[in-house]
Amino acid sequence: MAEPKDRYFLIEYLVIAAVIFTATSLYFEESAQESNDLELISLTGTIELSTRDSMDTFGLQNFKTGAIANLNLSVNSIQVPECATCTTTTSGNMLHGEIIITELFDFENRLGRVEGNLNFTHLLTFSSSQYVITEQVYFHWSAGDIESSWKLTLNHDPPRWLPKYDINTLFVETELGLESRAGPELLIKSPSTNQRIIHACLPDSFLCKSSSPDALLIANYGPVQEEILVSDSMEWHLHNLSNYSHANIMDSFADELLPLENSIPNQYGFTPWPEPELVNASTYLIEDQDTRILPLSIWFNSIDLTPIQIDLFGQSVVYMKNESYSVYNILNSDGSMKVGLVIY
Repeated sequence: MAEPKDRYFLIEYLVIAAVIFTATSLYFEESAQESNDLELISLTGTIELSTRDSMDTFGLQNFKTGAIANLNLSVNSIQVPECATCTTTTSGNMLHGEIIITELFDFENRLGRVEGNLNFTHLLTFSSSQYVITEQVYFHWSAGDIESSWKLTLNHDPPRWLPKYDINTLFVETELGLESRAGPELLIKSPSTNQRIIHACLPDSFLCKSSSPDALLIANYGPVQEEILVSDSMEWHLHNLSNYSHANIMDSFADELLPLENSIPNQYGFTPWPEPELVNASTYLIEDQDTRILPLSIWFNSIDLTPIQIDLFGQSVVYMKNESYSVYNILNSDGSMKVGLVIY
């Protein structure tokens, strides 16, 4: 699949990869579980891909905006088996299922259709004091010859605190339902205790209103099920990059997201492989400023999912590439990895 020119979709436009995906339904659901013992079990509905970035999320760069994504996703709680000598625990959610994209017109007005499968996993590692020290996000989208995979690791130092909110404190109660306080318009209706209907607008969809939304999603809740055990297999290995002469190859993904300064000689970087076959590498300093984003957090909050928190600050950015994948690191001043991203 050709890589989109603008990789910003991976962050602010996790769009479908956000709303539809990420997960940890323990954010502010504790009060609901105390009374109803319910958890999110499925997410269905439609999203009009009205923005260029939302189309690019699905690899549809060669098609006009306005296609319709039809979702039929299941949600499962997952748990990494406990380690007898560890002081941390790791758990999260997995969203998986079919997405059918219709009303798909190319630039010659030929009508098409795409059927694909999504698998999205969000794991959080908690310290003994229940602060989040690591987040891991795995994404795989497959639709015929269109395929996209990426893995993201976020190390939080200091650890991330997850306050327990009730949904009524995050949204304003109106005659129509619960409405968003700021950001893209979003309206939540609850016809029953085990269902929410969400009317939502995509970011940068300026003409969208919750009364005529881009997305109409149905979140279904059911009894808490047994967690699925998964392996915590994402490890990052340190590599000496001093033998790679600096190549000015940073693409628009980092350029648009990060306040990069001058390039510096390569020293080291992290990849998920013990012996990666890299083609080239480059390292850049980051301007001294704090940037933190929680992509589409209001969408996540509306269905009791934990927003991903991405800290885009540190000392340097390292970009490594070979013929099959690209790897990005944000490194702290002590050389530790704050952010690790690999795109296949």
